[in-house]
Amino acid sequence: MRRSRLWPQLRQALNVLGDRLEKPGKERLILTGTLSRVVNSQIVSSPARVILELPDRVRIEEQSGNQLRVIAFDGQNAWKAGGALNRADEEILESLLLDSAEHFFFSQMHGLATRFLGSRFRLDDGTASIYTDPFYDIYQITDQVPFGRATAGQPKLYYFNSDTQLLERVRYQIERDGSQIETEIQISDWRKVNGQQLPGRVARLENGREIVRLTINSAAAGQRVDDGIFVNPQSR
Repeated sequence: MRRSRLWPQLRQALNVLGDRLEKPGKERLILTGTLSRVVNSQIVSSPARVILELPDRVRIEEQSGNQLRVIAFDGQNAWKAGGALNRADEEILESLLLDSAEHFFFSQMHGLATRFLGSRFRLDDGTASIYTDPFYDIYQITDQVPFGRATAGQPKLYYFNSDTQLLERVRYQIERDGSQIETEIQISDWRKVNGQQLPGRVARLENGREIVRLTINSAAAGQRVDDGIFVNPQSR
């Protein structure tokens, strides 16, 4: 991507993230860890591998007993191995791919509608005399969600920590069964891996309740590979 297309105040946040968005050779990111979902009010956890490739490709593999569940997005189409995507699958794809710092920066380069709402916002109502939580610089974008719910554009708020310049929260509303659902993606436990800042935990909350969590144990970045892993095998 070209930093010259970014707003000046975003260039420091890009510096902090690392150089994988600007320099070739680190387009693919492989994350291994545990994916936990709420299923029928119970938390179900599975070993998982998430493969992300710039721009906007993802493959999520979950090991459930002897079965490997695979969902993916190839940049244009989302799919699920051996079946149809359900709503929960689509929300996981959105949380791990679209609600990320990488997607935010590429959306800026491609001119997605953006508003800067201001710097050093607090999470509380501002009345507490002692405030110990982070301050945030908040940007609003109207994102295009290429799978799942039909929408002309999804307004989202991206919360960058004012001090670290790392993305920590993404908030938006979705409609489900006639009700508005307050959705928040929490991105935490950032650590530096080979010069790149990568999160150790990504969680999706709906109306304050955690429904999905990816806990990352290891991460590795490498060059783009034309191996077809993001393509639906049924379309070949």
